[in-house]
Amino acid sequence: MICILTLCTGNVCRSPLVAQLLAERLDPAIFRVHSAGTSPLVGDRIPEETQRIATRMGFHDAHDYRARTLTEDMVAASDLILGMSRQHRGAAVKLYPPAVRRAFTLHELAHIVSHISEPELTRCMQHQPGIEAAFMHLVTRMRGVVPRLYPEDLYDAEDPYGRSNRAYERSAKVLTDAVDQVVHFVDRITKVTTVSQIERAQQ
Repeated sequence: MICILTLCTGNVCRSPLVAQLLAERLDPAIFRVHSAGTSPLVGDRIPEETQRIATRMGFHDAHDYRARTLTEDMVAASDLILGMSRQHRGAAVKLYPPAVRRAFTLHELAHIVSHISEPELTRCMQHQPGIEAAFMHLVTRMRGVVPRLYPEDLYDAEDPYGRSNRAYERSAKVLTDAVDQVVHFVDRITKVTTVSQIERAQQ
């Protein structure tokens, strides 16, 4: 089981939406997703703009969500921390320094997994046959191999809070695209795992 923690500032726009997208699209037997904020107004609801977008995506319980504060225990218990910005990633590591290797921004992770080739993935699966182990091994190891994004602010996701409907829509589109890349990578790992299992069964 891989426990994913998504982070933003208020925990009412970006991180809960990403958490819902990941939870909906990843296998719940392998991934568990939750979210928190670095400076939330605890108990706040998701803004109407985000609720509208979430409902359109099929998440009809978005209005029930309440913001919560990031804690050291949350970070320590998470296998993968996804900040919506470098600031959020840094806040998690400051609370629990051992998490530094497993803390990314969402865009950073999407960038890394989109650059992992099929041969690299297959080689990894020969030594890390499980989906969970292969996922974490590849993303942490390839972080230092994949060319970095430039300029650095490409690692950050726009915060739409308190802005126009267009800003909310634009933010949701960018976040969804990044989640798509992560989910596609998991699908690739799953496919390789299935093929390997079939080949071993036929031997």
